[in-house]
Amino acid sequence: MNEKQIAGIKKLATAAQNGMQKPAIRRILKILQWFLTLLVFFYLIHRVGQIGWTEIRHELPAEPLFYALFFIIYLCQPTSELFIYKMIWKVKLWRCFPVFIRKKIFNTGVMGYSGEAYLCFWAIPRLGLSQKEIFSTVKDNNILSALTSNSMTVFLLALFFLTGQLKIITNADPSVTSYLLLAAVITLILVPVVIRFRRHILALPMTIVGKVLMVHITRLFLVLALQILQWSIVLPEVPATTWILLITAQMVLTRIPFLPNSELVFLGLCLSMTGFVDAPEARVAGMFVAAGALGQGLNLILYVLTSFGNFSPAPLSRPT
Repeated sequence: MNEKQIAGIKKLATAAQNGMQKPAIRRILKILQWFLTLLVFFYLIHRVGQIGWTEIRHELPAEPLFYALFFIIYLCQPTSELFIYKMIWKVKLWRCFPVFIRKKIFNTGVMGYSGEAYLCFWAIPRLGLSQKEIFSTVKDNNILSALTSNSMTVFLLALFFLTGQLKIITNADPSVTSYLLLAAVITLILVPVVIRFRRHILALPMTIVGKVLMVHITRLFLVLALQILQWSIVLPEVPATTWILLITAQMVLTRIPFLPNSELVFLGLCLSMTGFVDAPEARVAGMFVAAGALGQGLNLILYVLTSFGNFSPAPLSRPT
């Protein structure tokens, strides 16, 4: 990639950013976001009505460990990102943990990547770093996160394609096929481009890049194991491969840019697949509805609780 091509990419990115800042464009995106969220919401009501509200209510998980694991899984991403940004920004962020909770809420409960915008606007007046440095480090972490999760997603997709199990998802919801193809294409482009032009794309030192990748990889495997354990507690008769397939679909959805309320979209996909899970349909739906309601409820409660406080970090010794 020569200097002319890099300058062209930067010019396109600047033009896109300027376009997103126009009031008319922002209003259209806001309307589209609410429309898609309402569409998913009404689909969920319709699907739950098909299975039966009473049946699902009676089949809600009663195991306390199911709810304990849900909370642990919920905290995995903000905890890992706190470690990452503490390492990148060289500031003590422990008392700023609510900021990373809010970042997760914005990304999963509002719209993809809105959490990154919130984090940048929070960090600029508090860290004593330049806007360029903050935006650059957030961008680098996003690229490395996408690189890790997309690579794992494509690996799992290829594995399920070769074993013929990928049809379970595509038959349940044909629209997911386009998301799967998009994730595969993005990964096949992203991985070689980042590796080949890493010094042009990433501003972080390679030693930090390696540490950040290790945090993301550890989080992915930890969440994968905890999620399988959580669902297996309620439905031990279902094979682990079925749960891994669902987690793969969830990982695809989380990588779609600007997707409104990815948790509700994933819940809709899960309810579409209840007939393909080898267990009573109402019991499967009850588990997913409970998890979906917990996610939305926890988002609301934690958003309110984290609205109070300054959450300013304490600086570590930074190199001069």
